[in-house]
Amino acid sequence: MNEKQAIIAKMLELQHFFEKQPDGTSRKIVLKIKQAIDKLASNRTAAIDISTQVRPISRFIRDEMTEHNYNLTLEQRTLLFDIESKAQDVENKFQTAADWFLF
Repeated sequence: MNEKQAIIAKMLELQHFFEKQPDGTSRKIVLKIKQAIDKLASNRTAAIDISTQVRPISRFIRDEMTEHNYNLTLEQRTLLFDIESKAQDVENKFQTAADWFLF
């Protein structure tokens, strides 16, 4: 499984946790996660661009949590951190490779 598929799998898992909650905030988050997954699943999204697709959904979730005084469950928080970490790892890998070619 490549990096993009691993991140999509984690995002689907996070989406599943939010789908269990019937409130409006969770529904908005599920919609944003689905949109991010669609973009990531696109063949046009290169691995180097994964991080730029993940960051907005992370920010959106955190903003919604703050705005609505909503607490993430341990599972949701862990998955969100995993997704962010994997996306950052991919970005770092490509950045290191790009730096190597430039110097």
